[in-house]
This record gives sequence, structure tokens and C-alpha cells, in this order.
Amino acid sequence: MLAVTFSAFRPAAAALAAAAATLAVAAAPASAAKTYNETVVATVKRHSQKGTTLVYTGTVRSSVAGRGTVRQVVRLNGLNVTGSFTIRYKGGTVRGTVRARAKLGLREATFTGTSRTTGGTGRFKGATGSGSYRGTGALNMSSASFRSTGTIRF
Repeated sequence: MLAVTFSAFRPAAAALAAAAATLAVAAAPASAAKTYNETVVATVKRHSQKGTTLVYTGTVRSSVAGRGTVRQVVRLNGLNVTGSFTIRYKGGTVRGTVRARAKLGLREATFTGTSRTTGGTGRFKGATGSGSYRGTGALNMSSASFRSTGTIRF
């Protein structure tokens, strides 16, 4: 989910933004809870920035929930990034948190991280889960993409 100078913070933010979509998955009513293996692919772009807080928006494709849109708010601390996300799917939303670590390259940043699904609305009410991801991001923090794997329970 902003003016950051060119530094190690940029790639980490892009990485975390992408991480936001990592475990956004569909969730059914809690009474029918079942655990699913999930793969999520996301592409995000920087929407705004204020200091070391960035907002990213983009699209996700989940093997469980289908296609959706994501809004991620990330906070930078060197190459470490933390944040929260909301993904909108048909029938409801999925919320969660992310943590990532970036590694700077000459052309882009690579990142690894973890994600935790903490809830949702509509058909995703009560969603929980966790996963890991790998991705790449632009050095200027303008965009990122990633692939995530994990589990989701709903």
C-alpha cells in the first residue's frame, strides 16, 4: 500500500508489495473449513508513497480463489519490509500481513518472504493460512511480481 530516496529501501518495498498477494485466497464459511494448497501469482505497481510507507495496487491470480485485485501497504526498514494487504475477489475480500527481505542486484531486486492470511469478508470470512514466496522488483520501487505457494484454510 511517499517520497523515498534511491536506496536499499526501494527493492524491499516492491518485494513486499508483491508479497501482499501471496496468500490471498478464497474462503468459505467457517463451518465447512478445509485446507487447500495454493499458488498465487501477482503483479503490482506503486500507487503512492509517503516517506518509507508505500502503497501498491495490482492483480493476482490464485489457484484457489481465481482472479482478483490487491492493495498493499508496506513499511520499509532497510532491506526489511513489513506490511498488510487486502485482496478483492468475486464474493469477498481476503486480508493478511507480509514480511520480506530484499537482495539488490544490478538491474532489479530479488526478494523472499512469508505471508499470513488473517481474515476476510463475504465468502472468505474466517480465512487463515500461510506461505512463502519469491519475486523480483524494479530498483526504483515502481513495480514487482512474484509467485507464492502455501496453504489456506476456509
